[in-house]
Amino acid sequence: MITGFDHFIVLVNDLAAAIETYRKLGFDARAGGQHPAFGSHNALIALADGTYLELVAFQDAALAAKTFWGAGVTKLRAGEGFGGYVLASNDLANDAAQLRQRALNIGEPSAGSRVRPDGQRVAWHIALFDNSTVGVLPFLIQDDTPRALRIEPAQEGLGSRARVKEIVVAVKDADAARDAYRALLGVEPTRVKNVAGDAQGYRVALSWGSIVLAHSPRRGNALADQVARRGEGLYALTLQIEGVGRDRRELKQRGIEMVSDAGGFLIAPEFACGARIRLV
Repeated sequence: MITGFDHFIVLVNDLAAAIETYRKLGFDARAGGQHPAFGSHNALIALADGTYLELVAFQDAALAAKTFWGAGVTKLRAGEGFGGYVLASNDLANDAAQLRQRALNIGEPSAGSRVRPDGQRVAWHIALFDNSTVGVLPFLIQDDTPRALRIEPAQEGLGSRARVKEIVVAVKDADAARDAYRALLGVEPTRVKNVAGDAQGYRVALSWGSIVLAHSPRRGNALADQVARRGEGLYALTLQIEGVGRDRRELKQRGIEMVSDAGGFLIAPEFACGARIRLV
């Protein structure tokens, strides 16, 4: 069964620079390793709830474009920012079979691995919707090696106090996305809209967090711009943090621009490699 959020992908041009960017934000960003078969390498930021942010860059974009990263390479060319996100499964083969019966286009589980900087090999299986790691739907993952080898528990930094509260997925057709998520998660989405009236869609409320499927009927706002420039997919991540006021002060002292709202603040995307990360 699907057990919750696993991780969130941020596509970046320069991995070393991205690591320094996220360290400046207060996150404990660490080199993850290489994916030789896919032309990519990554860095990881562990969060308190066991999820993590994955910073992904392409060492060989031509190779990556021929793999399941193809749509991700295209998305990165349009600009840095969120790629896709991943849900965890504890019975991937069975989940994939059941989802195909619900008319979702999910492939058979395939093996993946990377080699950590210390030489440790980490292995897993994934199942992709529409043969892509980015898009309206997430992909699913199940570990072959112990999960602690893939992502060590958060020990320090901003991530050690952060838990995922909500994500927003930008979509072109909110009703079609609602139907897909109903089939994926077996939960009935509820209709929602924002206060400004320039975004609407559905919320999928789960025990481990919420997924908002958002569509903008207007042009000229950030949500519409994301779909126009980078396509559908993960748009924003809200992290719940104890003592968020302290983090606001510290980020301001470091020269990080923020946009405040009633519940917290959004780190200006240009200070997070294009990713929209909100702290509450």
